[in-house]
Amino acid sequence: MTDGTSRYVHYVGQTPDFLSRHKVHLISILSLYYGLFRADAVAANDPAWIFGGLWRLRKTNPGDDPLTSTVAKWKEFQQEIVPYLESIEVFFAPTTALSNNERCHVEGCIAHSLRSKHPNEARFYPPDNQTGRSLDNATGKTKFWGITVPVTSDHAIMGLHPYLEL
Repeated sequence: MTDGTSRYVHYVGQTPDFLSRHKVHLISILSLYYGLFRADAVAANDPAWIFGGLWRLRKTNPGDDPLTSTVAKWKEFQQEIVPYLESIEVFFAPTTALSNNERCHVEGCIAHSLRSKHPNEARFYPPDNQTGRSLDNATGKTKFWGITVPVTSDHAIMGLHPYLEL
């Protein structure tokens, strides 16, 4: 998310098909399946959701009818959706040489680095966002590969560590 000056990580993901995944995200945001932040959340330093999204309602209130409440919220927040989309910038790194498991591990390591090394900058990255990492079967902890790679971007992104431990 951005206010045009500061950029914060809002989502970390991986996919073998960027166009298809981007389409799913766009549909999920427009339909409020995903949560909704204020468009000025970064400028206002307000990481609270306006609406958590249909998928969160399904998890937190499994006995309720989340679709009815989501439709009601859509009517309430439809004017907020496009400005919210405009506050999102997409940054990606092509990883065509990596397998799906390797891409999942990189995705998880980015999220882990953000949350563990830069918790204040992670405030716009929802704590219930799920990512994958290779885990050690015996300990259940991240199984690092012993590789450190530099991370660069043409724009400063708050909380994006300059090196990523894989």
